[in-house]
Amino acid sequence: MKTEINLLQALLELDPSYKIKRPAHRLQAAVKVLLILFLGMGAAGAIVLASFIITAPPLDPDYPVLAETSFVLDSEDRLVASLHGEENRTCIKLEEIPRHVIQAFIATEDRHFYEHWGVDIPGNIRALLANIKKREIRQGASTITQQLVRSLYLPQERTWKRKVQEIWLALQLERAWSKNTILELYLNQIYFGRGAYGLEAAAQTYFGKPAAALNTREGAMLAGLVCAPNRLNPFQDLQAAEQRTATVLSVMKECGYLEEAEYRRWLNCPLEYAEKQDRRPWGYFLDYLIHWELRRILGAMPEYDSPEKVYRAIYTGGLRIYTTLDPALQKHAEETLNNPSLYPETLYLDMEKLKAALRRRSFNAGHLEPFIDPVKGIPQPQAALVMADPATGALLCLVGGREYRPRENELLRFLSLRQPGSALKPLVVYAPAFQEGLLAGAGSLLQDTPLTVDGWSPRNYDGRFRGRVTVRQALSLSLNLPAVRVLQRLTPRRGAAYAERMGITSLTAVDKRILSTALGGITHGVSLLEMTQAYAVLANGGIKKPLYAVRSIEDRNGRVIYRHKSAAERILSPQAAFLVNHILQDVARYTTAAGLYPDRPLAAKTGTSEQGRDACLVAYTPNLVASLWMGYDEPVLGGISRGWLYTTRILRQVLAPAFKGLSPQNFERPPGLVSLTICRESGALANEYCREHGTATTDYFLAESRPTAYCALHREPPPPESHEPEGEAQPLERPSGGRRSRRRGPG
Repeated sequence: MKTEINLLQALLELDPSYKIKRPAHRLQAAVKVLLILFLGMGAAGAIVLASFIITAPPLDPDYPVLAETSFVLDSEDRLVASLHGEENRTCIKLEEIPRHVIQAFIATEDRHFYEHWGVDIPGNIRALLANIKKREIRQGASTITQQLVRSLYLPQERTWKRKVQEIWLALQLERAWSKNTILELYLNQIYFGRGAYGLEAAAQTYFGKPAAALNTREGAMLAGLVCAPNRLNPFQDLQAAEQRTATVLSVMKECGYLEEAEYRRWLNCPLEYAEKQDRRPWGYFLDYLIHWELRRILGAMPEYDSPEKVYRAIYTGGLRIYTTLDPALQKHAEETLNNPSLYPETLYLDMEKLKAALRRRSFNAGHLEPFIDPVKGIPQPQAALVMADPATGALLCLVGGREYRPRENELLRFLSLRQPGSALKPLVVYAPAFQEGLLAGAGSLLQDTPLTVDGWSPRNYDGRFRGRVTVRQALSLSLNLPAVRVLQRLTPRRGAAYAERMGITSLTAVDKRILSTALGGITHGVSLLEMTQAYAVLANGGIKKPLYAVRSIEDRNGRVIYRHKSAAERILSPQAAFLVNHILQDVARYTTAAGLYPDRPLAAKTGTSEQGRDACLVAYTPNLVASLWMGYDEPVLGGISRGWLYTTRILRQVLAPAFKGLSPQNFERPPGLVSLTICRESGALANEYCREHGTATTDYFLAESRPTAYCALHREPPPPESHEPEGEAQPLERPSGGRRSRRRGPG
């Protein structure tokens, strides 16, 4: 130790500055090291910052296209539904937003919005201190520009990288767009809770009004939602929402947007919220509109060349879809079909469980107890309805079943293929036969006698044979044997060709070869929509106007991208259509649809499939056509006895309000038809003795093929003791009351 001290003293004596130079060299070295470290860290930081900026998403200088809600409008251009995916949004212009609403957002989210260049560092510091002092979020910590670029371009993660990119893009955005453009896009982009994106959707969701109609307190409530739309949602926590609204009003006063009196006034002004809409109205009509009509229309456009693009356009394209829907008729029809008192019984069945049993072949129709589910079961039997204007083809209402439930009971039963029964006879047999001249008129004679073709022996519903009958009797009483004989002459191929042109598109190659098609016994069945289209041709005097649900479509900019246009096609002559229509009015007066709607001219035809599994009724006038089906979703569940009674009862109630707004129209008789009195036994013109024998009947005939010879069977008066006609053919009973005393069968 002494040696070291002596050495130090010697060094000091030699160089007195030694003790100063040593620490100075160390300090310089340390400074150099720190400087190098600082420069290195700065360089590294600069590299990291540069990498953050380089990897930032590119800023599109064009105004972005936001996902926007599409709207469905009814036949009177009234809004009935909105279609959107995750984002319910309607974009509006900044000038459509009231000034006090804009002020609420600026005061709360970025009070120096019109002063900064995208990033407000002093403002952020002040906002942070104010929020800490008040222990609540009173001012936003990011500018409106930063919030916008974050929602448009960046993930929602909280990292330094995202923050750097947010600031960089905000600065870029301020250079590319004006302040008003940024503010407008911000108010259209931000989320307000309950699926509402943008101010317009939020105003409709919470207050049931457009943003242009918001008052100061309503605007303050919506401005307060932005920081925590789920937590401050008034439908979720009303007290928290009201407290936040009061805070926003206070901030507006601090910024000078509200005077003390105004602040007090709006602070004490109660809010009236809109009712929560948890159910989409008119589900069956909208499902058909979206998944059938819009898919077909948009799918035909080059820009929507895939189902994905079609649905993206529907739910995010901001379309305005103008439809043919009559909401009053739709509402009444749904309520009527949902009325359980109009059905023979109602069982709520777990149909998925039942179908599984059918696949396992373990189903027993006599034991339905395992499938009954009063809570989630689907009501059985089911029904479906289509109503349209035959003159234009406009679909007025569509009901796919009883008790619509999304994802549980949304089957569009008017598209399901079911057996039409005798409702197919006018389309496949009689209208084509009149058109082809095979039948001279409604008074022409047919044979209702036994018939066997290739081992098949059709029978009438009551097992009787009536001998000679007129076409009117055969069709209005829905006799099977005369219909088969007419189709035998016409050929199934020609009859099916006419039915296809009228609208029956589901006939198979087999159906076009067999005579049982005359009775509606076809391979797969037909849909109720097809039946409506085909009968609309009859209602419209033989002219086909395709049924449609969409009048026009506009894009988000108001440009019309589709307008319905359809050419009228004549399928039947006016004379052939009139003859069928005139006969089918007897069905609504006297037979299976008696009493359907006695206050106006109305034609109708019922159809019942084997064992009553399907009951169909079509009724029409020149300005309305309505089709109804009733049956079980699974035919193995059985049939409905005397189903025409139930279909008539339901359709009578459905038609009542529909006809209130329509003036009665007759089926006008066209030129080319003559009214003749013929003998029901000979088919020739009746003479005076035919009248005495009681075989004379008056009906319409085609002028060009009318009978010209007089009856040769009756050349003398009948014996005094009897005035009854010979043979089994009887005239159609027409009681004075307008109804038959009993029904004549299922039709």
